[in-house]
Amino acid sequence: MDVELPARWADEPARLAAVRLMREFSASVEPVLTNIVRIAAEAVRAPMAMLTLVEAERVRVVSRHNVGITQLPRNAAPCARVVAGRAPLHIPDLLDDPRYAVGPLTGGETGARSYAGVPVLDPTGNVVGSLAVLDRTPGSLGAERTQLLGLLADQATAILTLGATADREAANAAAMGQFGAEFISLITHEVRTPVAVITGNLELLDELGDIPDVSRERMVSAIRRNADRLVRLIDHLLVTARAGDALAATVSRAPVDLSGLVTEAVRANEPKAKQGGIALDLQVEQPATVPGDATILRTAIDNLLSNALLFTQPGGRISVRVSADTPQAALVTITDTGVGIPAEELSRVFERFYRGAHAQRVEAPGAGLGLAVTEAIAAAHGGGVRLDSTPGAGTTVRLVLPL
Repeated sequence: MDVELPARWADEPARLAAVRLMREFSASVEPVLTNIVRIAAEAVRAPMAMLTLVEAERVRVVSRHNVGITQLPRNAAPCARVVAGRAPLHIPDLLDDPRYAVGPLTGGETGARSYAGVPVLDPTGNVVGSLAVLDRTPGSLGAERTQLLGLLADQATAILTLGATADREAANAAAMGQFGAEFISLITHEVRTPVAVITGNLELLDELGDIPDVSRERMVSAIRRNADRLVRLIDHLLVTARAGDALAATVSRAPVDLSGLVTEAVRANEPKAKQGGIALDLQVEQPATVPGDATILRTAIDNLLSNALLFTQPGGRISVRVSADTPQAALVTITDTGVGIPAEELSRVFERFYRGAHAQRVEAPGAGLGLAVTEAIAAAHGGGVRLDSTPGAGTTVRLVLPL
């Protein structure tokens, strides 16, 4: 039985247009995609992995790890079924399926027996391809590893989207090369670190039979925390890629209780502040409702709080205040007593991927996207971000949003 023809898929014209864009931009971020594909194989302990784009008649392999194939006929590629079903696909034994028993995946040096693939989407929801792992022995991924594979597929989506932005912004090949080297290093590190924690704890949970409840909860907590870190990186990359008019055009304009949003963010960060020995207080001088997108506004506030917590030493204080900037605008002010920012770095703190000397010296986590993302979110809402800092005394960041 053949896979349903792509022409019959209801969204095929839009999907193929998205595939063409992704294919065009994949070259500019190919080293990053290759790293993500390799990390995917390591994460689920599979010998082979590949990132594919499903075209009208064939499947193009845009990044691969220990796979010699660069393209496949569509009807011989399981990832076409991932696209058709818009869902993960597990084939425990390819030899049991007549569509794949004889073909490029099972034959030659590849010699695959099992397949597991998850969808790769573009930012508008078109399924453009899949991130898949292959093994030379029959078997199936568990739910946890399938979820991790899905997170890495989301990373690939974000990287491809950012590749499109980078292509548009690159003034010349040299500038793109410099951007690319920094980008590859940062993103690979930011992906690999949480993946290593997740896979390490998953392996322990697999290998250890009787684990005390306290230890099991600690492992699960580490998995959850690092999965959240991957999700945040995905969100940051996507916001950065859509910054400017494209982001502003997609922002919803529903009424948002800014005071409530800030209160929730502060409460969510209280355990981290307490753990770090930092006092965190909130003052709502004037409740405010702003038109906008509550989800990404919360991301902006979380970014500012995260920075303050990251660079404030034990015994320090972070003060958060919601007030009026003007009669037409609300103001969220976050002041910390942290290490501060040198004057020569202030002009660069809103650049994408910029990390100051202190952040590099102490190897602070993050890809240098937090302030860039926050500024993009504020601009998309018609507002802005202002920052003042004194080395050794602390930093004050003001988020201004029109009422």
